Amino acid sequence: MDRSETYKMTGPKMSLIVSTALASVALAGCTTSAAPPALSSFSKAQTALEKGQVDKAVTHAEAAVLADPRNAEFRAMLGAAYLESGRFQSAATSFDDALELGDTDPRTVLSYALAKTALGDKGSALAKLDAWSSDIDPADLGLAYALAGKPQRGVHVLTNALRGGQNSAKVRQNLAYTYALARQLARCPRHGGRRCASW
Repeated sequence: MDRSETYKMTGPKMSLIVSTALASVALAGCTTSAAPPALSSFSKAQTALEKGQVDKAVTHAEAAVLADPRNAEFRAMLGAAYLESGRFQSAATSFDDALELGDTDPRTVLSYALAKTALGDKGSALAKLDAWSSDIDPADLGLAYALAGKPQRGVHVLTNALRGGQNSAKVRQNLAYTYALARQLARCPRHGGRRCASW
């Protein structure tokens, strides 16, 4: 076989390989430019949430999660945007996803519990609070317990925090609010304001 025959056989093959590689690079460039970068969308979601632009925050947070679905921080941001917009079921799901992906931020747990409480699923809220109680600031934990329907437990957590030296405005304020919730729950509106075991 002479050199010209070899060139004729490899020339077209080489041309096909080169053009395929170029097409792949061009298509990859189109794909990445079409979707917004995840970090940019995340940053925009944070900014929108801080400014109270809830719809924008949801849109940007959804874009961040779409671009990087395994990122726990992006999932938590999406949960925060949903929570702020009153979409409690979506918020609870996003916070739960964030925790499953390895998020260890106590704020994510508290937000999950708040979303579950808003949905009336106080059992799930309390179970998550119990599981993470040693990681959550007592000032937040006590109020979260109270909101989830266990104000006496909240009072216990907050008074222990005060006795332990955590005498901050936040602890005192949350304790006062927790006492108010305890008094409110102790009076049953169906029985003329008397204490009632069912209330």
